[in-house]
Amino acid sequence: MKFKKTRLERTCSNCEGTIKKGDLYGQKSKSIPMMQTSWSIDRRPQEEIPDWAWEKVYISKTADWCKPCGEKEGVR
Repeated sequence: MKFKKTRLERTCSNCEGTIKKGDLYGQKSKSIPMMQTSWSIDRRPQEEIPDWAWEKVYISKTADWCKPCGEKEGVR
C-alpha cells in the first residue's frame, strides 16, 4: 500500500483510530455492484420489470487506513 501525508484529520476504517494532520495514511477503494433500471416512475410497467431492462452499475467506496494497519496487511 502506498502511503501519503494527510492534510485533513481522518478516521481509520480498520481500527477506528484517528489519523492526525501530517500523519501517513493509505487508501483502498472497493467497487460495489448494484442493479438499476432506467424506467421512469410514470412509465414503469405494472407487472414485474423484465430482466433485459436491468443493468449493472458500480459504486466506488474509499476507505482510509492508518500506517500501522496498512503495514500489517502487507499489501503493496
